Amino acid sequence: MNSIYLDSYNLLPLPDKIIFMIKYYQNSSLVFKTRWITDNGLYFSEKELEESVLMRFEGNPKEFEKDIIFIPYAQIESLTPISENQQFLLDIDVKEPEKYQAVVADFISNEQMDEAVLQITRQSGLKEHIEITKDKSWVRNLLYTFVAGFFGYSLVMMSKEIEAGKVLDLSGRRSGVKKILATVAEQLGVVGSIVLAIVIVAVCGYLTFKAFKTSHTKISVWK
Repeated sequence: MNSIYLDSYNLLPLPDKIIFMIKYYQNSSLVFKTRWITDNGLYFSEKELEESVLMRFEGNPKEFEKDIIFIPYAQIESLTPISENQQFLLDIDVKEPEKYQAVVADFISNEQMDEAVLQITRQSGLKEHIEITKDKSWVRNLLYTFVAGFFGYSLVMMSKEIEAGKVLDLSGRRSGVKKILATVAEQLGVVGSIVLAIVIVAVCGYLTFKAFKTSHTKISVWK
């Protein structure tokens, strides 16, 4: 894996302006293998390009228009860091998507991403806001708990009927499930069925409670 990380602070002289280079990254393992952070804006490329290519791009944008994505700081609407599946991503949204391309930039580490956010916010003036995201996956766990409770109740009722010497009606819909429950109820008895039902419902209830507690996640967003 080839990786280049430079604190360049170079002045890039161009015919009509001067760009002040702040950061230059290059890493062959990333989607955006090359990126430049300047006082003018952000530049991204999926190709491995030398630092000096930026001068040629600014002098003649059409030469690299398919290879380099440029986002001026004034166009950045928000920054949202995303850390998932051991990936470090920065969602950069723009104000005018018809003119500039929004990107999700990847980084080799959380520290490098934080440093990029710091540089961008210094130049763009974006402020940090804390937002809360809601994950409703716990509702599915709650449904599983209700289902577990229903089957646990059915199991206990069957075990009581078997112990009382009653003949179970296992015909009709879901007869296969009824036969399985009847077999388990007969093997465990009333006490065993109650214990099993309590354990299953308790486990499902615990998982639901755990999912609910983690369903509200705080994330930092710069706007």
